[in-house]
Amino acid sequence: MQDKMTPVVAKILPSEKDKFFAATEQIGTTPSNAIRMFISAFNKAGTFPFEIGVSTRDVLDK
Repeated sequence: MQDKMTPVVAKILPSEKDKFFAATEQIGTTPSNAIRMFISAFNKAGTFPFEIGVSTRDVLDK
């Protein structure tokens, strides 16, 4: 028997949501699928599946 899916909820700023939705649409997936992919990668790695830090882009966006 297949497990039932359960929701994950996070509060984010509307502007961040808009950017996320646009980015997932641009790469041909959905926001829900992108979150599922992140969680799967996080669980496989046992941590963030990418380096955590401040990028040049973060600094330039401010």
